[in-house]
Amino acid sequence: MLLALALRLIQPTWVEFKRDEATIVWLSQAIARAGARPAIGVPSSFGTHNLPFTLYLTALPLRLSADPLAAVVFIAVLNAAAVPLCYWLTRVFFGKRAALIAAFLFAVNPWAVLYARKVWARTMPAFTLLFFGALLAAVVKRRRWGWPLACISLAALVGLQLEAIAFIPIFALALLLNRDCIDWRALGMGVLLAVLLVSPYFIYDATHGWQNTLSLLRYGSGGEGQFSWDALRYAFMLSSSAGIEGQAGPFYAQFRQETPPFWAGNGVLHGLLALALGYALFQAFRAPEQARRRSFGLLLLWFFTPVALQMRLSSPTQFHYFVMLYPVQFMLIGILLEAGLERLEQAMGDMALRRAGWLLATMLVIWGGWQIGVTQRLRAYMRDHPSTGGYGIPLHYTREAARAALRAAGDAEIIVMSEATGPLLAETSTVFAALLYGHPHRFVDGRNILLTPDAPRAVTIAAPLLEAENPRSMEPVLQRLERSPAVTKLPPIALPDGPVYRLYLQEAAARTDLLDGLTLLENGVLFANRVVFAGFEAAKTAVAGEIYPVWLAWWLLDAPPSRNAYHFTVQLFDAEGVSHAQHDHAAFAAEQWRAGDLVLSRFMLDLPPDLPPGAYTLWAGMYSYPDITPVAAISPDGVPYAVGATLGKIVVIEPE
Repeated sequence: MLLALALRLIQPTWVEFKRDEATIVWLSQAIARAGARPAIGVPSSFGTHNLPFTLYLTALPLRLSADPLAAVVFIAVLNAAAVPLCYWLTRVFFGKRAALIAAFLFAVNPWAVLYARKVWARTMPAFTLLFFGALLAAVVKRRRWGWPLACISLAALVGLQLEAIAFIPIFALALLLNRDCIDWRALGMGVLLAVLLVSPYFIYDATHGWQNTLSLLRYGSGGEGQFSWDALRYAFMLSSSAGIEGQAGPFYAQFRQETPPFWAGNGVLHGLLALALGYALFQAFRAPEQARRRSFGLLLLWFFTPVALQMRLSSPTQFHYFVMLYPVQFMLIGILLEAGLERLEQAMGDMALRRAGWLLATMLVIWGGWQIGVTQRLRAYMRDHPSTGGYGIPLHYTREAARAALRAAGDAEIIVMSEATGPLLAETSTVFAALLYGHPHRFVDGRNILLTPDAPRAVTIAAPLLEAENPRSMEPVLQRLERSPAVTKLPPIALPDGPVYRLYLQEAAARTDLLDGLTLLENGVLFANRVVFAGFEAAKTAVAGEIYPVWLAWWLLDAPPSRNAYHFTVQLFDAEGVSHAQHDHAAFAAEQWRAGDLVLSRFMLDLPPDLPPGAYTLWAGMYSYPDITPVAAISPDGVPYAVGATLGKIVVIEPE
């Protein structure tokens, strides 16, 4: 237990915290802090929404602290608790030595440690062990409480991750094969409780056209299935550290070279698992005691049913689907090794048993030490190569950037410039939505938008995006921000492999300096959604075949009358009114608009290489999205008179 806790809790900020993890935390924060009560969870990889149990579970620590680190520690402790549960279950039904071996292998396994630290919508081994422990208690020990506990834990497993529906046929087969020991009254009570637990999800689905149920059926039966051994291969890989080097991304070869050369031990462990499955099959059919046959039968159902269900599907299976198998692989190996020791004792006596036991213990310690080394090496790569690995930027760096912004902001608002205009749209915005929860903040697409709120001060976080030399990167927007005398650069948060989170303190007293160099539109152009086009910046000449940048400045007089999404457009027209170039992009979310906002929007017009030289008109407008309805320009008394604003004339010349 101590080993499991140490491996799962040490350096808790060096965990994956990408879009999936941040989504779970952000939605759970709403449950813990804002009273949200969702009936569905996050979408699964095959399109169906999960049940919301993961969100409610993660909300428990976030009730105490909104910091995502609280959720990381809570999930790690919960998953570490699966190790003593593994020991208890194996010891009760299969023996103490088997339990020690299984728990040790489970505690040090790199894949188990990696997944145990993820705030993720995945089946948790503690709940899996409760389910099978309850089944074994009901079937083998004839404990009537096992039936309702099995039903409730099965509902919890499905609620945590939809892949756990593979346990439903296991439960059905267990009932069918063990009809003689069913306590129907206890079973009925358990089924009723399980139905009550999952009913909000299915009531929601029924009132929304059964979208999730139909999507799940399409995944299981839609299209022509392709047979694949991937499911069985993944089940074996998860019992060892095989494939873990892939988490180092492009450094996978270097990772293998820098790790002690014990990789062949994975093959040994796979061989032991194959022998253990064979031994379990023999015991399930030939063991003299009925209880032993039933015990091994359940272990085999646990291993083979999820694998069999994923061997012929219309879309490829995924490695993480088989986390639900933990820790049956280690239990099977432990049982096999204990059986071998028992045979040795019977054949050669206690002295041989003690020698074999010490040899086995030494080999396990060596193996465990190497597995721990692999885990620690992977964390070193997360630290040294945070933006290039298969794991994404760890929580450590994004949390440090968020905390620096919070310290600088005080009570002021934080503007996050990233690749999206709101949470759940992209990774960076979702991560910072979770990290800044409870503090005033807004999101803008930093490639196109520079936002200055009407407030005494504000802090801007600029997340690392495309390379600086890319014309569609965030650099031109940041350069415009940096040259304002009202803006102070704060110490950046630099990642070891290059990317930088830049922080800026904006003082609103002189924010109109951002308009320096722009051509102001006389009296501004007022639109029906309370936006005023104030001015623009564009070169007088443009070269055919090149990218032509345009800056558009706009004010927001009031919050918009509706919460529609709005897109802005800048176009280039010839004398006949034909559009030859156009760039549209979304404004930031309308529900985030505040009266007094000053915004600079950047547009990049791709001029056709065959665009004839001559005079053209630059025009700008906006429309609601997704209905593509133009927003009218209106007079001061509210009368519409146009669908946009003419910015000025430019001359297109031929390339040299």
